[in-house]
Amino acid sequence: MPGPDDDAEIEPLGMFDPVRTARRRHGAAGAIVAAGMFGLDQALGRKPKEEVPIVVAASDKPVDIDHEGITVPVDEQMSIVAPPQPRSDPLASRRRRRRRR
Repeated sequence: MPGPDDDAEIEPLGMFDPVRTARRRHGAAGAIVAAGMFGLDQALGRKPKEEVPIVVAASDKPVDIDHEGITVPVDEQMSIVAPPQPRSDPLASRRRRRRRR
């Protein structure tokens, strides 16, 4: 029969318990420290930091930089161009040097 602090329990998303996690990872001492820090955080009255969603615009057509290179516009008059590099052999033979005895 599983005990109350058995690892077999699966917590649903959004139900994160830092004290239980610390006990599972670091034992009883970890649970005591985590509970103390959690209590101190609540006593100070800090509100949890809200995560701001990050939205990034991206082109709908990907660029193949291996064949076309890459161009980065700096301003209206200047842009940086990196031409495509020649393809190298991934299995190039490497000579081993023998040590002299």
